[in-house]
Amino acid sequence: MHKFSAKLFLLVLIVLAGCSSHSSINKIKPVASTSYILQHYGVLSIAGNRIPLRGMLHLNPEQRTARVVMLNDIGLKLLVAEIIAYDTGKFESKLLFASPFLRMIPPFYDESMRCIYKMYFTQHQADSMGTKISTEGIKKIGNREFATHTIISELHGNYTLELFLNSGLQKDS
Repeated sequence: MHKFSAKLFLLVLIVLAGCSSHSSINKIKPVASTSYILQHYGVLSIAGNRIPLRGMLHLNPEQRTARVVMLNDIGLKLLVAEIIAYDTGKFESKLLFASPFLRMIPPFYDESMRCIYKMYFTQHQADSMGTKISTEGIKKIGNREFATHTIISELHGNYTLELFLNSGLQKDS
């Protein structure tokens, strides 16, 4: 009888072990998020000089984040930054890289981040502190419309940045 109960115990253990190896984990599907990759050409006018620029903006409106990369006309990196917009009407930016050239223009980084916030995270394109933003034309990319031509002017006349939207792509993840 002892052998029989030991065999029965082993049989129950094997059956239960076989059942327990079957995974019943519910897989959570990630929420689809739409982001946009926008490529711009621009001209920075400062102290009478015109400097051609190129840039790319990776915009995620649902997560309220953007990453911007600015290059000069020969492809050298001038600026890399991230921006997070909050529902409170404020934003936070993180400078990842700034060239010595752009560091010589102290307000340029802060004003660039304010302009990105105003252009892509607010419903209106009101003037930023000390900066006027004007736009012309519309280009539809995926489900959104973007300005094809944007002029950002520092009100004291220290610089003007003119942006042209070359291309864009909607990415669904």
